[in-house]
Amino acid sequence: MTILLTFLSIAGGVALILFGVRFLRKGLDRLFGPRLHHWIQRLAGRRLSAFFSGIGLGLITPSSTTISVLTVQTIQAGHANSRQMLGLMFGADIGMTVMVILLALRLEQYAPILIVAGLPFYQYTSAARTRGTGQVIMAIGFIFLGVSIIKLWTSGLPSADLTRLIDATGQYPVILTMLAALLAVCLQSSTATIALMIGLAAGKTIAFTTEAAMAVVIGANVGIALTTLMIAWPQVDSRRLALGNLSAKLDVAVIALIFMGPLSGLIEQTALPLPAQMAVMHSGFNVVLAAMGLPLVGVISWMTHLVIPDASRQQQPFGPRYIPNSPIDSVTLAMSLSRREILHAAEIVRSMFYDLWRALESNDHRLCQQVSKRDDQVDLLDMQIKRFLTRLASQGMDHNDAAEQLRQLRYLNELETIGDIIDKNLSELVTKKIRNQVTFSDEGACELNDFHGKVLENLVIAETVFSTQDRDLAVTLLSHKQAIDQTERTLRDEHFARLNAGLTETHETSAIHLDILTHLKRINTSLTHIAHAILQDTQSKD
Repeated sequence: MTILLTFLSIAGGVALILFGVRFLRKGLDRLFGPRLHHWIQRLAGRRLSAFFSGIGLGLITPSSTTISVLTVQTIQAGHANSRQMLGLMFGADIGMTVMVILLALRLEQYAPILIVAGLPFYQYTSAARTRGTGQVIMAIGFIFLGVSIIKLWTSGLPSADLTRLIDATGQYPVILTMLAALLAVCLQSSTATIALMIGLAAGKTIAFTTEAAMAVVIGANVGIALTTLMIAWPQVDSRRLALGNLSAKLDVAVIALIFMGPLSGLIEQTALPLPAQMAVMHSGFNVVLAAMGLPLVGVISWMTHLVIPDASRQQQPFGPRYIPNSPIDSVTLAMSLSRREILHAAEIVRSMFYDLWRALESNDHRLCQQVSKRDDQVDLLDMQIKRFLTRLASQGMDHNDAAEQLRQLRYLNELETIGDIIDKNLSELVTKKIRNQVTFSDEGACELNDFHGKVLENLVIAETVFSTQDRDLAVTLLSHKQAIDQTERTLRDEHFARLNAGLTETHETSAIHLDILTHLKRINTSLTHIAHAILQDTQSKD
């Protein structure tokens, strides 16, 4: 019973470390929000700036999984390529070693102080940045507390048996490295894996050798690279990033395993406690990784392009470009991807609106049918994005996230409505015009073209309003609605005047002409709903 309680308590310590890492990711998400994406996009242009910005990113975001998700989603969102992000990841790996160094300095005794210090900011404030700051402080305290629990309860383990087991696996460092990599994949955190081993080693009940500790550190670093590969797999360029990162870490791991004897002897001469030795090993692994990998970023990128060539877009079934099927831990990052996917849908709707008018002018029935098929793509994206956004609600969104989710759902709904108007109404009118072989009068065709151009302009403005949340542009869009409504009434009156004048073309196309005006006005009305939503959001923030 005592042994069972000991194992359960150690498992509780591991769970607390994992919770701390996840809580830390959420806190950083709340603290920095989308600013982190923009920062990365600005600094990742050059190799050295990407590397040093990665070090800073690793210092403020000491979570390997968060870095992996952040870099992968930055690529998937189109803000950077795999070559730029690879240099950033090398730097971030160095920055993240600070957390392991803090764990090795036996700061776990300060865990309650950190939790108490962060609680007032997290619990009793409403601003996102303040709550995020408190959450990050508390998360570090939870990680330290988990290590402390592991240290405390390792004294109840059957040390002789475990020591013999570790000695046995220590004779086969490759096997121990693979086991540590598997553990890092399961825990989804190299920090949590090394923290667990630091806690066991610091308990002084289990006799770890330096070689065994080195194998664990190597495996933890390789394991998180495998996790990155799994996260990045759905998209080609992000897969290249993960493969390049994994290949570089495997190269360093093989070198470290080959020279494990001399390296472990060199580390033992420092006379540091084993937890501190593990921190030195972890830092050294990532420094060597950067020293070897950074000059070869171009070569690694070239090789990954050979291994993973560009997939032919024609051979791939249509589907979302940016949102993954797997859940995303960061709500802010997920929102940025869904925003990108909605803009993808908006691009399709805009192409439908433009090409349908080309079909109307040229009597191109085939182009009209192609436009109708594109509405199926919009419907598919609408369904997938809504499913993705509603799934985020289960992850606990704050007020700002909930407002952003609602704003995206509103715009997406308007896009779907516009797509249906184009497909089910305007497309049928174009087909009817082609089938009846009728032609608009010169005046009527000119009026419809001008009216279509005004609505198309508003379609672009609405897309910009959604993307930038520009209040002034939203006001401009609303003012255009009044002008469009007045123009539509004027065009109807002029059409009736031509009917009274007895123009043959006007009589033949009267119903089609008036219905086109009606549906163009409906599209414009849907666009102004977006402006209303933006103005309401900005007023509530004020």
